[in-house]
Amino acid sequence: MALFRYTNKKYSPFGKHGGKITKKQFEQRLKRVPLQSWRKEYVERVMEKFDEPRYSRGITEKEFNQGLKEMLKNKRDRIEKKHIDRIKKYF
Repeated sequence: MALFRYTNKKYSPFGKHGGKITKKQFEQRLKRVPLQSWRKEYVERVMEKFDEPRYSRGITEKEFNQGLKEMLKNKRDRIEKKHIDRIKKYF
């Protein structure tokens, strides 16, 4: 019988596959976030911008956090902090 240890560490999808999450995985997780469809599309477009370089085959946690900060700063298409918190909760 195996013994399991419970830890307080939060599961991070960025921990696997070299610290990156693929575009497909990102889209699947984003579908679960309770947001309006235009906000989801906005989040996808911002994250595409921060997926550097284009051939990297995924987005790192650092790039993800940069994208969230950019969304908060953007005056034109600003997304509210409560929506950013929802996104963080699912990632």
